[in-house]
Amino acid sequence: MSTSSFSLLPIFLAVGTVLAAPNTSPDEAQSKDFTIVCLGDSITRAGYPAELEKLLQVKVINAGVGGNTSRQGLARLDRDVLTNKPNVVLVFFGANDSRLDAPKTHVPLKEYEKNLTTIVERCQKTGANVVLGTPPPIDPEPYYQRHPKENYQAAGGLEAWLAKYRAAVLQVGEATKVPVLDLNELLAKEPAWRRPDGVHPTEAGTQIIARLFAKQVAPLMKQPHPPRTSSHE
Repeated sequence: MSTSSFSLLPIFLAVGTVLAAPNTSPDEAQSKDFTIVCLGDSITRAGYPAELEKLLQVKVINAGVGGNTSRQGLARLDRDVLTNKPNVVLVFFGANDSRLDAPKTHVPLKEYEKNLTTIVERCQKTGANVVLGTPPPIDPEPYYQRHPKENYQAAGGLEAWLAKYRAAVLQVGEATKVPVLDLNELLAKEPAWRRPDGVHPTEAGTQIIARLFAKQVAPLMKQPHPPRTSSHE
C-alpha cells in the first residue's frame, strides 16, 4: 500500500478541532512545550514518532530501543521519559516480551502486566497522560523462520500466545483508566504496515501507526494540563 492509499484528512480535521477548543489556545497546543514521549522497542524506533510529530505539530521524542521489553523500558523510564517532563507518554511493548524462544528476553505475562502498570502509574504521578498500545499482529510464517515454531506450539501457536499479551494490555488499561490503542486489531486491517519479516513496520507502516496514535492523543491535547514534574522533583 502506498502512503497515499489512506487519508490523513480526518487527523488534520481532528487536530484542528483540538487547537480551536475553548480551553486550549493555538499557541499552547502547538507549543514545543507540549511534549510526547514514545516508549517502546524497535517498532517504535523505526520512526512512527517522527510521523506523529508532523501530524500533531508538537515535540515528539523517540524513546524506542531495538530488542527492548517492558522490563527494560521500566528500567530506563526516568532517564528516557520522565526527565523530559512529557504531557503524554505512548507505551508500546510486547513483541519481545512474548518471545518464548529467548528465555533471557522473555517477560512472563504477570511481570509484563506489572511492568506496564508501574510505567503508567509513575507517568501519571508526574502529571502525564498515558496511552498504551497492544502488541501488533505478527505474521507467523516469516517469524518462524527466525524463531523456532516448536517453542510456540505448546502455547497454541504464535497468534494464541500474542492474544494473551494483548489481553494483558487491555486489562492494565482498564485498571489504570488509560486509553488502549488495540494495534493488534487495527493493524490487521492494514496489511501493508508490515515488512516481509512479519513484525517490523514499512515506511507506510510508520505513518499508519502514527495516524492511529494521533487519534488517541488529539483529545488529550485539549485537556487542562497540570504542572509536570520529573520523577526527581
